[in-house]
Amino acid sequence: MADIEQLKRFADTLPGIRHDVKWRSVDVYSIHLTKMVCIFYDTDKMACKVDDDLFITLSQLPGCRPESHLARAKWVEFGPECPLPQAELEKLLSRSWQLVKDKLPKAVQALYTMPKHDLE
Repeated sequence: MADIEQLKRFADTLPGIRHDVKWRSVDVYSIHLTKMVCIFYDTDKMACKVDDDLFITLSQLPGCRPESHLARAKWVEFGPECPLPQAELEKLLSRSWQLVKDKLPKAVQALYTMPKHDLE
């Protein structure tokens, strides 16, 4: 797996992100205060929302699986055996941010924009 601390730093750069520690030891990164974008837990795991069409494929990679409490919302857990490189995981975090933001009311969405190059 990629560097968890670096992924957390990347998550902190996403527009409108708020970091909280919940459930004693889970690092939660949310947009607009309460809408979770990604979570980090057990010191070496990350989970985030993915596109519907990628959910099954990503869930079947070594070290990856549907996130136990959020699978219905198409969240995937990426564990220490995950073969995806750092850059790909960062793209998934950016996409998760976009997917969550797109579910917010239009007036709220307008408050948050990401530079175009981050979405490619």
